[in-house]
Amino acid sequence: MEGMFNPLSILLHVVNAAILLVALYFLLYKPVRKYMNTRTAHITKELQDVSDAQEQLRQEQIKAQDELMAARKQAAEVIAQSVSQAQEQAQQILDDAHSDADLTMKRARVESDFLLNNARNEMRDEVAGLSVVLAEKILQREVTEADHAKLVDDFLKKVE
Repeated sequence: MEGMFNPLSILLHVVNAAILLVALYFLLYKPVRKYMNTRTAHITKELQDVSDAQEQLRQEQIKAQDELMAARKQAAEVIAQSVSQAQEQAQQILDDAHSDADLTMKRARVESDFLLNNARNEMRDEVAGLSVVLAEKILQREVTEADHAKLVDDFLKKVE
């Protein structure tokens, strides 16, 4: 039983285990811990970069929304201005049309007055001619000059 519990053997196994632990510590634990720390720092940096990119994206979205709102407002102003200009042009066209219609009506009235006056003058001339013919016939029957003047005056009064 002595062979199983040999103190030297146990001591050698303990020293061997200690050497193995120290070797594993320096050969594996330190490099793995260093790798894990650098990996953690890298991941933290990437997370920070992603967070910064998200914040920048939010700011760009807000800026884009502001620009979109400004563009919509400007478009609405342009549309309103165009509508106003169209209404002004339509009103101007209507005013011009009314002016042309009034001018045409005035010309038509002047022309109709002229034609009416010409017709009256022609009727007076014709009446005068008929009066002369009538006077000749009456004179042929021996009418006095007073009768003739009275007949002409009566006839002219009726014609007017």
